[in-house]
Amino acid sequence: MISRVCWVSGATLALLTVASACLGAESGYGPHRGSLGGLLGVSQTFADGDYSFARDARGNFGSRDARPRFAFSGNFRYVINPWLRWQVSPGFFWAGYDQKSPMPFIDPNYPNEQNKKSVLTLVMPISAQLQLTRAIGGWIYHAGGGPGVYRVWVENRRKVLKDPVSKKLHRGFYPGASVQLGAEHFLKSLPSTAIEVSAAGHWTFADRPEQFPSGFNSALLATELRVGANYYFDVSRFSKPKRPGAPAAK
Repeated sequence: MISRVCWVSGATLALLTVASACLGAESGYGPHRGSLGGLLGVSQTFADGDYSFARDARGNFGSRDARPRFAFSGNFRYVINPWLRWQVSPGFFWAGYDQKSPMPFIDPNYPNEQNKKSVLTLVMPISAQLQLTRAIGGWIYHAGGGPGVYRVWVENRRKVLKDPVSKKLHRGFYPGASVQLGAEHFLKSLPSTAIEVSAAGHWTFADRPEQFPSGFNSALLATELRVGANYYFDVSRFSKPKRPGAPAAK
């Protein structure tokens, strides 16, 4: 899974390079322009329940045991006007855990496992946002948010966890929301290409008590810090040109 994500991230960055070479340098940011982008970074899970915290012997949640891990996101943007744009962004982030953190329940596949050292929580979001933008001193700053669909699954030793009570595999699609803050700076040599630094937060409603009563059943809050690049282009160049002399449609 991780190798596949690395391949996708590399392919996205390669796509940006090829697009820049094939389409040529254009004027950078502006209304009615689209962009393709890719960003790499790190993620940290902050809440909630077994997704982020260790349980004590009584089943109460104690200290945070989630560890920062790799994150990747791609995006497609469309600039509506100088201060507003929309974005669709698929991505991937995950969380590992402290080796001293006990398992919340016995994994039927590995009943001798006593801790979460081999457990991973993996999340694939597809988010949609409206973003406010403002140009200041050669940088374009943005802030935005919107709804999303999140695929969440939990693995132990690369096998999806099975709840010992419901016998359900711990995976599914959940609704959620995301927010994002960031800034872009366009390159002088490639005026259609911008380097971006951004931070994002994801809130996922990943609780299903009827399916996962034994654990890993709560909302999930994660943040990302990312850096990457975006390539802006004229969307109208992809529209089908009219044939010269063709009669107007009635």
